[in-house]
Amino acid sequence: MSSEARHADSATSPGTSRRELLTAALAGIGASLVAGPGMAADPILPLPITPDEHKIAKVRSEFLHFNDPVAKLHARLRVERNLAEESTTLTWYHWIVFVVPAKSAPIPMVRYEGIEYSLLRHLGNNNFRIQAHNLSYPRDLNSGEFINEVHNPVTGETVAIGPSIITTDPGVVHNPDGFRNVNGDGSYHKNYAMFRLEDELLKKDSVRGVPPETPFTLQENSCAWVPFDEFTNPTINSLPAHFVGGYLYNYPRWLNMGDHSGNMYAMFDGKKIYSVEELPNEFLDRARRDNPELLLPRWQDFERPLSFTL
Repeated sequence: MSSEARHADSATSPGTSRRELLTAALAGIGASLVAGPGMAADPILPLPITPDEHKIAKVRSEFLHFNDPVAKLHARLRVERNLAEESTTLTWYHWIVFVVPAKSAPIPMVRYEGIEYSLLRHLGNNNFRIQAHNLSYPRDLNSGEFINEVHNPVTGETVAIGPSIITTDPGVVHNPDGFRNVNGDGSYHKNYAMFRLEDELLKKDSVRGVPPETPFTLQENSCAWVPFDEFTNPTINSLPAHFVGGYLYNYPRWLNMGDHSGNMYAMFDGKKIYSVEELPNEFLDRARRDNPELLLPRWQDFERPLSFTL
């Protein structure tokens, strides 16, 4: 609860909490909306303005703008990664996957639990190269148990499903002008990022798509948040972020969609952690057994040269 909300609670009359006031008010509203005999045609009057003496705490909401693009880039890296000459960032998350057939409603199909292990290296002059790999294990949508097959709700087929492993992402170089793909032609691309203040939290809304020349559907939208007082502390290079978001992508080959048109959509949420030892035991035990190499940083990915000159 914010300090304003705590103040509002303490400012109510003795023995009456803000929650009780709101509950009573809602009960009164409900009663006023139920028509009694002979009242069916009566208009519903607008609610009166809340008296000042109730001291209702307003949500604090402000957009934060950066005049300096370097400062904005550094703020993004502190929330998303770890702003340093060389650093690692580990995030843990759950995601629910939907099949989205053309002209049909999304259908929830499976859930995953996973990690992203990202590495950052400063190449000089505020050029930050980022390489990352991902590991996720599928779980049953309802029981949460690890699974190795799943029902395709569109085709009716039961298909094999394995871990989602990404180790071939080419990587990107971020600087104040935008980002460039490590294997691209050096063209800059822009990601949308808006910072805003919400009560005691600093929030960052992001939209990330693929470059125009990439021949597939991909769109990632997310919101990350950190304590605002920690954000204002410049000595913290890696802020304790939580995040939620959505991810739009093509049907994977393993789903055997054939000629069916549509896309996949994933809803995810997670947080930064600072060591693999913080991972939940069930996930960590499986990763140590099946994919131990993915619990380690892949600094060898930086051996791939840039396809452009900084």
